[in-house]
Amino acid sequence: MIYASDPDAAPDAAYVPGALELLVAGNRGRRLDQRRTPVTLLGVVPERAAFTLRIEAFEDAGAIWELALDEVERFQFEPGGERRDGAPLAALRERFARRLVVPADERARPRTLERVEEEREAAREWLRRAVDVAGAVERRAGEPWLFAALEAFMAARGVVDVERAFGQRWASNPRSGELVKGHAIVLAELGLCGYDGPVVRDAALFAGGWSRERRAAHVLARLGFVQALLGAEPLTLYRGAAVEGEPRRSASGAPTLAAAGSLISATFARAVAEAHFEGTPATTSALLERWRVPPERVLMTFLETRALNERYREAEAVLLG
Repeated sequence: MIYASDPDAAPDAAYVPGALELLVAGNRGRRLDQRRTPVTLLGVVPERAAFTLRIEAFEDAGAIWELALDEVERFQFEPGGERRDGAPLAALRERFARRLVVPADERARPRTLERVEEEREAAREWLRRAVDVAGAVERRAGEPWLFAALEAFMAARGVVDVERAFGQRWASNPRSGELVKGHAIVLAELGLCGYDGPVVRDAALFAGGWSRERRAAHVLARLGFVQALLGAEPLTLYRGAAVEGEPRRSASGAPTLAAAGSLISATFARAVAEAHFEGTPATTSALLERWRVPPERVLMTFLETRALNERYREAEAVLLG
């Protein structure tokens, strides 16, 4: 079994669609994912036009997420819950309805690639053992000695705290809060991948330990370490999805899982992609894709990342968009 689930989950008809009026602390509902993950609302964060919730079951039970008000439509709620006036929340949501576009800085890219190469050369000193990638993929489990090597490498660069927090956030939900968004914007400023997404909601996004400089140092060190680990050969990765509605389409009109985001999740293990492909009774279409990806596009993998092994066994790779 790839993911935990509840075989006795109630049907969708037993719930009401998510709406701003239902964002009241204590209301219970579930996420509109394949397994209908149960949640409890904790409250609203007006200054960031967001709401918070707690995951109540499965691998991520107990996790606290902060999501933009728009995301309420990705949930359904138990009938009879408390209601509030949704108009003030709609006004808050409208304040952040714009998109932010940060093109990749082509002037910065050559120096960025030089710095990645410097980090790649430095990382080889930390990778003195061979890695059985095929065995790790079969187990869907990373290598503890690699976790320690990466963390030591990051500590030597003064960003091990960034590494741990970023990994944990990605593993739980990269859409929670703004931490991952900050990295996506820095990727554009480094010339690696443009950002086109929601505007910044958190005024402290680049404050303190999360400055642009520290985020950039983390990105460059990570890219260098992973490239030293993976070598030069392209990787075979998979993505799968089951859709309740219309699938994303390419410029030619063909269904695709290729996303326009700055960071994209894939897996080394076909079985994981097939679990996403399997779907639910509400699925209208499903897609399974196999990609050949150069190592230069890989920011993180389950091989070296402790956080990608703590909750799930997804054999994950995180790619630059």
